[in-house]
Amino acid sequence: MMTRISVLLLLSLLSACASNSGASRPGAPVSTSEPASVRDAAEAAAPVQEAARSFPVQVPPQRVDIPAQPETTPPPEPVPETPRERAAPAGTPASTLLASVDQAIADGDLERAAAVSERALRISPRDGYLWYRLASIRYQQQRYGEAEGFARRALSFAGNDGDLSREINNLLGQISQR
Repeated sequence: MMTRISVLLLLSLLSACASNSGASRPGAPVSTSEPASVRDAAEAAAPVQEAARSFPVQVPPQRVDIPAQPETTPPPEPVPETPRERAAPAGTPASTLLASVDQAIADGDLERAAAVSERALRISPRDGYLWYRLASIRYQQQRYGEAEGFARRALSFAGNDGDLSREINNLLGQISQR
């Protein structure tokens, strides 16, 4: 926008110079005021420049992740076959989905439990416990390669949760023995 105004101003100035150069005579008085076209272009540019200064700079909002507080749980069994149950905060999508995962496991439908776990991970991809649940389901399905990958990812998101880290390491130990 500013370049257009500058070009318009320059062209107006050049056209004013060209029209005055042929009309000037030696010894004729020289006018020091600006030609009307230059004045008009400058006056037209002033509101645009003022408007450009008055618009606030907009900064896109940034996402701030608040780390979850580690939950206290009873110590894990030496080598659990299935993960201990952990209650997610009531009323969250994760709590509903974890209840569905538990129900599917109780029904013996590991495929549905895995599908619901994956859905929960799409909602909360940084939840180490959800990754651990999916890893333990894959372990029960004897899909050890996937179970190990999910368990390692769970460990990376476990953070300061010592109980969860121990359970994940127990699961990794079981996988490595296969």
